[in-house]
Amino acid sequence: MAIFKDEPIRSKKLLSASRGAACVNCGAQDDTVVAAHYQGLRSHTYGKGKGQKPHDILVADLCHRCHSAFDRYESGDGDDFQRKIDRSEQFQHAILMTIIRRIREGVIKI
Repeated sequence: MAIFKDEPIRSKKLLSASRGAACVNCGAQDDTVVAAHYQGLRSHTYGKGKGQKPHDILVADLCHRCHSAFDRYESGDGDDFQRKIDRSEQFQHAILMTIIRRIREGVIKI
């Protein structure tokens, strides 16, 4: 059950801010960086549903390589569930680094 019952927050401004940015995970600046939506364990509580991505505020600037690794659960050691927890936490960290970047760049004003 999602906490947010309304439609997910959508923002072209937040998504397009990834263009030309460096990957917040590995630092690559190779023109493959996109706004990758959170796909962790709790994504359903942030608006993810069938055919629907979580809120646009929950994105990380990730290069193609890092984005693919997160999508394939290629992070962390241990059993499958522990890897999912580790991947989810790493993705959340990348999102927070991206939000800090957006605030510093003036894309998000507080």
